[in-house]
Amino acid sequence: MRLSKFTRLGILIVFSITALIWGLSYLKGNDIFKKNNSYHVYYNRVDGLVKANSVLLNGFKVGQVSDVKFVPDNSGQLIVSFSVDSEFRIPVNSIARIVSSDIMGTRSIEIIFSEEKELYNPNDTIQGAVEAALKEQVSMQVLPLKYKAEELLGTIDSAITVLTVILNEDARDNLKASFENFNLTMQNLENTTAQLEDLIVTQKDTIKNIIGNLNDLSSVFKDNAQNLESIMVNLESFSDTLSNISVTPMLDNLTAASNKISITLDKLNSDESTAGLLLNDTELYESINALAENLGYLVSDIQQNPKRYLKFSAMDFGKEVYINTIDDASGKDIVFKIHLVSSKSKVDTKGDVFKGIKDVEEYQSGNVYSYLTGSTSIYSEIEDIHNSVRVAFPESTVVAFKNGRLIKIEKALKSLR
Repeated sequence: MRLSKFTRLGILIVFSITALIWGLSYLKGNDIFKKNNSYHVYYNRVDGLVKANSVLLNGFKVGQVSDVKFVPDNSGQLIVSFSVDSEFRIPVNSIARIVSSDIMGTRSIEIIFSEEKELYNPNDTIQGAVEAALKEQVSMQVLPLKYKAEELLGTIDSAITVLTVILNEDARDNLKASFENFNLTMQNLENTTAQLEDLIVTQKDTIKNIIGNLNDLSSVFKDNAQNLESIMVNLESFSDTLSNISVTPMLDNLTAASNKISITLDKLNSDESTAGLLLNDTELYESINALAENLGYLVSDIQQNPKRYLKFSAMDFGKEVYINTIDDASGKDIVFKIHLVSSKSKVDTKGDVFKGIKDVEEYQSGNVYSYLTGSTSIYSEIEDIHNSVRVAFPESTVVAFKNGRLIKIEKALKSLR
């Protein structure tokens, strides 16, 4: 049977339309000749997910989104339907998570399988989740940097404010004054160190003797540790004995003694007793004061002119040294001089400071300058010189030199025994 021309044209048109529909559907990912299963997922937001977006499993496309619409209950939730091959089954408790499939932000659904053996049935609802968008991830990473940058800017601002305050004119003057005070302090420390060095040099023997005495004392304590322990035991026993003594009679005796002392003081404050007259008589006080002053003059004259009152020789009784002031120490190369004053800086020996004093010489020890006068090996002569300069220099002292080196005056005097 031969088909007419119009029949063949109609068949061709129907075939073409069918092929076009199938082609468009195939291009969209729907194969009308292939059976698919549909599943549904509820989301609070879809972040740009639209129809025909891919459904992925481990990065492989297994289906596509078929529909996106709001839930009819006006809750604002969205229900997304997607279809996958009927041979592809999804385990229960699996998750359909919306993810970004490329750097341009294209969204897709990624199926995350659970370990359940039971499978979802077609048209079941699957649990959904939404991955943070690239923008949110970048924001989460950048936000801590933003906070740190803000804190850094605040710190820099504070530092600039502090520098501005420090570098003003008043602050510079204060810093300059502080450095000057620091330099002065360091100079004082250097001078103190020099004085300590001079003291250690001059008192070296004394320091050595002190250390030796301390060593001997520690040895004595060590050797008598048992005796000290016995003493502590005795003290403990004595304290126990005292604690057992009745205190009441002692307090009664103290009260009686206090009353008697009060009566005695009343008598002393009155003019009716001899002791009261002795304490309250002004003329007697002035007479005793004058007597003490005359005794002071007498003692001073004896010290300055001992030959006028005493005549004795040097005798050593172990601790005290008695000096025969007429002895001559020249045979032992000892010279006595008068130490007038010491200074950290040089003083003109011809200046007004030493006016009226002849033959002033300078002696340097470390960073300290000492000024001396007089030079004799006879102690009585140096005493006369000392008495003559004591008015101008009341703190002057007699010092001794042996072979040009300063020695202790006690050591020099012992050579005159």
